[in-house]
Amino acid sequence: MESRFKQLDAEFAGNAINQALLRQWRQLQIQPSEVCDDETFIRRVSLDISGTLPTAEQVTAFVNDTTSDKRARLIDRLLDTPEYASYFAQKWADILQNRGKGYSTSKQRPGTALFANWIRDSLLQNKPYDQFVTEILTATGSQAVNPPTVWYRSVRTPSNYVESVAQAFLGVRIQCAQCHHHPADRWSQADYFGFAANFARVGRKTGFADAEVPTAEVIYVKDEGDVFHPRTGELLKPKPLGDDAFNLSVFDDPRIALSRWMTQPDNPYFASTMANRMWSHFFSRGIIHPVDDRRSTNPPSNPELLDALAESFANSGFDIKHLIRIICNSHAYQLDSTPNQNNATDNKSFARFYPRRMAAEILLDAISQSLEVPTVFPGGPGQFPGGTRAIELPDENVAIAFLDVFGRPARFKACECERIDSPTLSQGLELVNSQQIQDKLAAETGFIQRLADNNVSHAINVNLVFLTLMGRLPIDAEKQVAIEYLDTVEDRAEAYRNLVWSLLATNEFMFIR
Repeated sequence: MESRFKQLDAEFAGNAINQALLRQWRQLQIQPSEVCDDETFIRRVSLDISGTLPTAEQVTAFVNDTTSDKRARLIDRLLDTPEYASYFAQKWADILQNRGKGYSTSKQRPGTALFANWIRDSLLQNKPYDQFVTEILTATGSQAVNPPTVWYRSVRTPSNYVESVAQAFLGVRIQCAQCHHHPADRWSQADYFGFAANFARVGRKTGFADAEVPTAEVIYVKDEGDVFHPRTGELLKPKPLGDDAFNLSVFDDPRIALSRWMTQPDNPYFASTMANRMWSHFFSRGIIHPVDDRRSTNPPSNPELLDALAESFANSGFDIKHLIRIICNSHAYQLDSTPNQNNATDNKSFARFYPRRMAAEILLDAISQSLEVPTVFPGGPGQFPGGTRAIELPDENVAIAFLDVFGRPARFKACECERIDSPTLSQGLELVNSQQIQDKLAAETGFIQRLADNNVSHAINVNLVFLTLMGRLPIDAEKQVAIEYLDTVEDRAEAYRNLVWSLLATNEFMFIR
C-alpha cells in the first residue's frame, strides 16, 4: 500500500486538493479505488455538471480521444454549456425557496420565472459568488422588475431571514437559538436576534393583495426598525454571527454591512460553505455533512481538504466555475465506484466514488432524451414551449407526478434535505405504470421507432441502445441475451420497446456512478 501512496505522492505534487486527500488516506491506511474508465467518467461528469446524458456520438468520440488532457477539456466544455447554467440554477432556486405553490393566488409564475432566469443568467455569465449573494441580500425595488427581490417573497419574517441566510450562505443551523442557547453550538438568543436585526428595516409596499403572500411587492429600506432581546428586552444592534455589532449610522442599510462581512475572503463561513456545498453536489456527501449543519459537534471529515478548497475559491475571486473545475479535476472525482478490499466500508474519506440516484428532474430529462420524446409540461394556463426540460422549469408548481414521486422539493426551506433521493415503493410503481413513460415508449416518432425502422442488424442496434442509455457498449453476455430476445419477438417495435424499458428501470441507468 505504501508504494501506491508514494506513487500518488509524486503524482499529486503541487496540487493542494489531492495532497489533502492523500494525507488522510495514508493516515487512515485506506487505499483508493482505481481511476474509472472513460465511459464512466463522461457519463458521470456530464450528468453532474450539465444534468444531461452524453450522446452515443459524444461517448464514442471521447473514448477514442487519445490526448492526455481530454477529461479537463471535457469539464471546461460542459461548464460552457447552457445546460450547466440551467441545472445549477434549479439547484439554487431550491435553496433560495423560489416557490410557486402553496399560495391562494395563481399569480406567482411571473415572479418565479423572473428570479429563475436571473439565477440562470448569473451562472451563465459566471457572476462572482460574492456578487451573486450580495445582490440577493441587498435587493430593493419592485419584484416585477428587479429579480433578486423575489427572494423576499418567501423569506419575509425575522426567523425566515436568520435561518435562510445562515443555512444557505453560512452553513449554520441556528434555529434552536431562537428560544434558548443552542445545545450543541455557541449560538445564543443574542446572536440569533442580533442577526435578525440586519433585516429589521426591510419594508414592503404595494403588490397584489394575496391572502397569504403579496405578489409584486416593492422592497425598500425603512427609516427605522428595532429588534429586542425576547428575554432581557435589550435593544439589539445589527451584528454578524460570532462577531461584534456593526458600527452603523441611521442612514446605513445593515444588509450592506452584513454582505460585506460575509463576502470577505477570510470570513470563516462563506467560502468554505460554498466549497462544501459544491463538493457535496459532486460526491453525494459534504466534507461537513449535512452541508448546512456546521457546528463544533459536527466537524469536517477532512479539515485540510475543506480549507484548501475554500482558499482556492476565495483566491479566484469567488469564481464558481473555478471551484467546480478543481473539484471535478481532483483525483477523488476520477475514482471508480467499485470498492476494493481496503475501502469497502469507507464513506467519508472519498477513497472511491459514492454512487447516487439521479435527481428527479435529471432522471425525467434522461428518459426523455434517451427516448427522443420531450416531456410536455403544463404551464397553467396553457403549457410550456415544446422542448422545455425539467431542469428549466422556473418553480416547483408544475403538475408532474413523476417529479414528486422521485423527490422534487417543495421549497419551503433553505435546506437541501428537502430533496429526497432515497428509494421508495412508489418510485418502482411509477417506473412500471407511469403514463408519461408509456407514451414516450409508444410514440410514433422517437428512439424506439427509429430502431424499428432502421433496417440494421440487432447487433448494431443493441450497441446503440447501450451507448445511448448507459454510456457504454454492452458486454458480450448482455449483447447475446438482448439479441436472443429480439429474435424471438415478431413485432420489431415491441421488441425494442421492451428491451429499452427494461434498461430504463435498472440501477445502472438511474444512478450516477
